[in-house]
Amino acid sequence: MTRLLAQTRLVLVQPSLPENVGAVARSMHHFGLSELVIAGEGVDPLHPHAVAVSAGAEGILAAARRVPDLEAAIAGTLFAVATTARPYDDPDLRTQDPRAVAVLARGHAQAGPVALVFGPERTGLTKDQLRTCHQLVRIPGTEHACLNLAMAVAIMGYEWYRAALEPAEGERLPALAAIAEGDLDQLADTWRRVLERAGILRPASAESKVHTLKRMLSRWGLDPDEAALLRAIARRLPSGLPPDYT
Repeated sequence: MTRLLAQTRLVLVQPSLPENVGAVARSMHHFGLSELVIAGEGVDPLHPHAVAVSAGAEGILAAARRVPDLEAAIAGTLFAVATTARPYDDPDLRTQDPRAVAVLARGHAQAGPVALVFGPERTGLTKDQLRTCHQLVRIPGTEHACLNLAMAVAIMGYEWYRAALEPAEGERLPALAAIAEGDLDQLADTWRRVLERAGILRPASAESKVHTLKRMLSRWGLDPDEAALLRAIARRLPSGLPPDYT
């Protein structure tokens, strides 16, 4: 029941307000989350203002790790979810509902760590940072409105907690979670090379399409054998189908 909570790494990218970091730790403690990572330059988690606001969650702040960037923050996770307040038009940046992505994360957490990533208070995550993760989540609300960082963490923490409590009998382990770390990204990269050879992917759009592949694969209930078969098919395919193929 609590495996999702124990396996979740909450990542703050360059947070700027110590009060927010303290409030984030307080929300984490309330919803049973414990691992906090600060990526890039940002607030010292033991800043006096952060500690004062944490209200009993000082242990989370004391154990928080600092890493250079987002890539280092999600290293070792099987599934990473990026949060955004923006409803992007880009087809590869489609967002999921918080509850749906929490259920996806619950499945992946049965086999290894997952990450829940939040961007800087002022700007949020960049498009490149969003594409680093496997799924994107947006908390629905009125147009042109934006939640405070700590509020967003509280809402996602609630959905994570609910997903952890719900029974999951018969639920398949999603998307390569039982395989080695990074296998989902490697499979997407294998298919990227195939699609480039077939002329389907252009260099200018390859990065965004690879994220679409990662997003798609992370929703599939692939077991290790199925993933290996997909990789083998990709490696044996010719460079492309005949022009008159229908």
